[in-house]
Amino acid sequence: MGSRKIGLLLVAAAMFAAAAPAAPSDAPIVQKVSVVMDGRPSPPAFRDLIPIVPGDKYSLSAVDRVVKQMYQTGLFTDIRVALGGEGGSELTFFLTRNLSVRRLDVLGARIKTSGLAETLETYRPGSVYVEDRMSKAVAEIKDALRREGYFGAGVSPMVQRVPNEARVDIFFRIGGWRRYRIESLAVLGTTLVPISDLEKRMKSRKGRDYVPAQLDRDIQSLAAYYASLGYSRSEIDLETETFNEARGTVALAIRIDPQEKITIVINGAKVSKSLVAPIWQERIFEEWGLAEGEVRVLSALRKKGYVFAALKSRIERGENEIRVVYDVTPGRKYRIEEITFEGVKAFTPKRLRDELVVSERVLFFSLLSYDRLFVLPREVEYFYQSHGFPDVRVDLQMRGIGTKGVQAVFKIQEGPQQKIRSIGFPGARLFPPAAILKGMVEAPGGPFFPPNVQRDLGIIETFYLNHGVRGTRITPRVERAEANLFDLNFEIDEGQVVTIRSILVTGNRTTRLSVINKEIRVKKGQPADYSLIQESKRRLERLGIFSNVRIDEIRTDPKSENLIIDVTEGETNYAGVGAGLETVSSVDSLALWNSQYRPTGTGEYIRSNVLGTAAQLSLIGQYSIVEKRAIISWTQPYLFGLPLRPSLLGWTEAEDLISYAYERRGISFNTAQPLGGGNLLLLTLSATRTILTKLEIPESDVDRRLQPYSTALLSVSLVRDRRDDTLNPERGYFLSAVGQLASPILGTESEYWKAFFKFQYFHPVVTRVEFGLTARVGLGHGLISIAERYFAGGANSFRGESFDMLGPKDPSTGNPVGGKALFVLNSELGFPLIPALKDLSGVGFYDLGNVFAEISDFRIAALESAMGFGLRYRTPLGPLRLEMAWKLGTPDSSRGHKPLLFITIGNMF
Repeated sequence: MGSRKIGLLLVAAAMFAAAAPAAPSDAPIVQKVSVVMDGRPSPPAFRDLIPIVPGDKYSLSAVDRVVKQMYQTGLFTDIRVALGGEGGSELTFFLTRNLSVRRLDVLGARIKTSGLAETLETYRPGSVYVEDRMSKAVAEIKDALRREGYFGAGVSPMVQRVPNEARVDIFFRIGGWRRYRIESLAVLGTTLVPISDLEKRMKSRKGRDYVPAQLDRDIQSLAAYYASLGYSRSEIDLETETFNEARGTVALAIRIDPQEKITIVINGAKVSKSLVAPIWQERIFEEWGLAEGEVRVLSALRKKGYVFAALKSRIERGENEIRVVYDVTPGRKYRIEEITFEGVKAFTPKRLRDELVVSERVLFFSLLSYDRLFVLPREVEYFYQSHGFPDVRVDLQMRGIGTKGVQAVFKIQEGPQQKIRSIGFPGARLFPPAAILKGMVEAPGGPFFPPNVQRDLGIIETFYLNHGVRGTRITPRVERAEANLFDLNFEIDEGQVVTIRSILVTGNRTTRLSVINKEIRVKKGQPADYSLIQESKRRLERLGIFSNVRIDEIRTDPKSENLIIDVTEGETNYAGVGAGLETVSSVDSLALWNSQYRPTGTGEYIRSNVLGTAAQLSLIGQYSIVEKRAIISWTQPYLFGLPLRPSLLGWTEAEDLISYAYERRGISFNTAQPLGGGNLLLLTLSATRTILTKLEIPESDVDRRLQPYSTALLSVSLVRDRRDDTLNPERGYFLSAVGQLASPILGTESEYWKAFFKFQYFHPVVTRVEFGLTARVGLGHGLISIAERYFAGGANSFRGESFDMLGPKDPSTGNPVGGKALFVLNSELGFPLIPALKDLSGVGFYDLGNVFAEISDFRIAALESAMGFGLRYRTPLGPLRLEMAWKLGTPDSSRGHKPLLFITIGNMF
């Protein structure tokens, strides 16, 4: 702030010296306006920030207003103005740009400096460099060094300006520090346990270097140890820290006060004490603690099905001990068999079920989990309230059904419904009331729900902002017209329509301005549409090359504003490697140790924002037993100015499968176009050259062993994704359709067409019981090489067969030959296994399908089937799957009725 105040004083002084206190009629006419930034003529975009133009009369107040507006941009640390030329007709603005921090580093010999720069709060990469804050940054480094055991360190900061950029690198050079050895570590107070037991839990010991951060961790470890003994209120602190400068040692003493022991006793039921223990870790009002503990214990029991459980609690005091006792009478465990709603008049029970996502009874499964059941009354109340029933009351009652079942009865007292009679917009002149009303939640004749008034207030404010109006003030007024009828008026004090005077982009060091401009949805001279401004921000962020995008609106006068778009470019290089193991042959039993393993590896390098065009260059390599692949790709955001995000790929690969092996080189052009609503259109043009290095089946017209054949392919795909989660979906659907046409152009051999359809559907049946369905249909016709035919079988296809083994086989070798038609249907039912492990579930599945040599060979009677069960564990990469499957019908001659075992990660592809 100091430098800005100086700047304003200089402006005032310059104006006072340059302009005599003459009358406005005597003011000189501005003939020229110049902008000098950092000692050089500024780019034209910065000149647009200044609304003063040649021909205007010179005005001290106008210049002062411009300076304030330019400070509001946050781009400048100093602004000075000079009036010169003949008769004071030339106005020059001298701007000094803010410096941003590019890099922070800590340098020091024989000292661990990694991570020290991250402890700084004063400076961060990308933050504004302010010289006045350096002393604070030095103090932060010194404090971080002391905590790591480097005492009295000297910290010398060094700031280097990046050539030709408004950025700096900051280095902190460390020297003169000293280490202290622990001479003694005394334990004072009441320890209750042998000191040797405490010393075993501490890394800070006599003879070792003193590191305050480590001592803090040791104290936390001791506190956790005492808590495990029941002394959860123990107090452990560093009492003394005495340094001996001559010997370079320190004498430490910690004091322990264990306080009273807290013992939790739960009689009559298996309930974890950890539910209650946190309540008593601090000194609390004991009656509240008992009541809160009762709620938690009862809630845990009800979740397990003990819906009629009862308990009593009490406190027993002993010598330096508090015993918190819960006596539980759990009763019998019940399963929810029915849910009914009584007193429903305004809605049907089916409507309530649909709104609350409560399903009907499913065999073998509880209708609803108890943790959900006991929050349903509040959900029902909110549903009624949002439909205009403010006085609704919902009570949950349990009624036994048989010996193990229970009926949950929601007794509803609806009360009267409140409605809106009229909605008005007094003061609205810029837009017709119908246009304002169109996007609102409330409507005349509809239910009255007070929270919706605030929502509509925000909607109206956004409506005005999206039409370029700034400064609008809206006050909602609600008046009762009759007993349950209300008039709603939004009193509007309209602001001013504001247009965009100029757009300034800053912070782009590498990125071309033309790339950024293509993403900006607003133009100079247009109304300042807030929705388009925010869409511009989102589009810039979607480029993936900026770590931060900020857009500020700076008013220049009541009717115009400047738009300041400040971007921070992210890292441009990324490299990654991965390694793993895979089995030589397929796993078909639980004896995993009998399998042979081989290493696998992947490597990746990505260079983003190449040449400042937001383009991306990627190099990917993959190695495993059956496949080797190298890919180079180029992706850019535009194709001939259209936002199609095209990609050009070149690759070479080799794959060794059961019936064949091949080497392939190819090049492809891809582009994708979002269609809205979760729809995506993809177009691919490719040319490949393939050599079959192994062929264990009779060759076709295209499959000429060891001879290359080429393919020119056009592929069009349409994807619609409405799943709630791509990797771990629980509801929704996914649909894709892919069409491929290979034409014998330019001397290529392949001539065929293929169509592939995939549909996935996920639906929760009841709580934590989920149904999943995946259907795949593949069709093809023409001269199709074996490498392009359909195959099925394995963990992500038909689980009744090993990988690729479903469908027609060569009679002499028994190897699969693939086909031109495919149908596979996978159905699954997932269910909980252990309530406490929500990420673990069981699954039962049934698969149906086959591969056919020709489309005309398809027969429903020829479809194979399989069933099985397995375990699923939810991970961020998709579920980890352990599945066992049996093929139904006639047993396989080689395997008989033995099951197949699959271990994979991810959902069915």
